[in-house]
Amino acid sequence: MTSVRPAGRGRGAALRAVAGWVLLVVGSAVAWWLLAPQPPVVTDGTQRVSPGMPELAAAQDGFFVLATGVAGVLVAVAVLRARGGPTGPLALGALVASALGAVCAALLGSALGEVVAGPRRAPALPADVTDRVAEGVVVAPSGLVLSAQAALVVWPLLAALVVTGVLIAAMLRAPSPSSGSRRGPVPDAGGQDVAGRPTGA
Repeated sequence: MTSVRPAGRGRGAALRAVAGWVLLVVGSAVAWWLLAPQPPVVTDGTQRVSPGMPELAAAQDGFFVLATGVAGVLVAVAVLRARGGPTGPLALGALVASALGAVCAALLGSALGEVVAGPRRAPALPADVTDRVAEGVVVAPSGLVLSAQAALVVWPLLAALVVTGVLIAAMLRAPSPSSGSRRGPVPDAGGQDVAGRPTGA
């Protein structure tokens, strides 16, 4: 009976970890979809003629970094508050899960942007673009596109940095084990130290 209970607790902890990971992935994807603007794209029906407004496309990457950065901090907090402390296997598993979560959040957010336009609309296109629309060029929403693939490392990198920084700070604040042994003998009330030697005035 005693061997069943730890196994049950282990399965429960694993299920909670997987559920938390799913919530972070979905939450990051939805937050990216809600916050990021979707710039219009000028296309001739088969390929893009104009990439739209570059600053708005760059903003999509920025909001993805923001959403996944928050997820990375939450993962670090979960690792630091885990029962038994942040062990090596736990930190490694969190790092791998964070990297996989960033990829899944990007794919899920992009798929969501393709199906439903986000609430944030981009500014209207310039007049010269609207003139080209009359010539057969159409304007379509770009959806969510992660242009900078390097943004995928923000989630696992931030999680690793927070955990490492907290552990280093805790080690620096901890008292040295040998600090107490370097002190001299403490005299008692009779003017002698603990070894029986008289203490001179």
